[in-house]
Amino acid sequence: MNGTGRLQHPSGATYEGEFGDNMFHGRGTYTFQNGTKYIGDFVENKLEGEGVFTDTKGIEWMGKFNFKTATGLKLKLEM
Repeated sequence: MNGTGRLQHPSGATYEGEFGDNMFHGRGTYTFQNGTKYIGDFVENKLEGEGVFTDTKGIEWMGKFNFKTATGLKLKLEM
């Protein structure tokens, strides 16, 4: 699949965004089965680049993601 679309996993997780070579690639939103959400860049199915992660309490964290690590995340404040 190439282009944009939506994929629902049997676990209940969903991805909506850009695909390249049947992988999450580009900008997208991944909603985990527990309700947490990542909105940002993906490279070959990995959270990679700038993004915002929303935890189960609705608190947003922004920064640079590198697959499973996200050093230097900052709390996103609305003023």
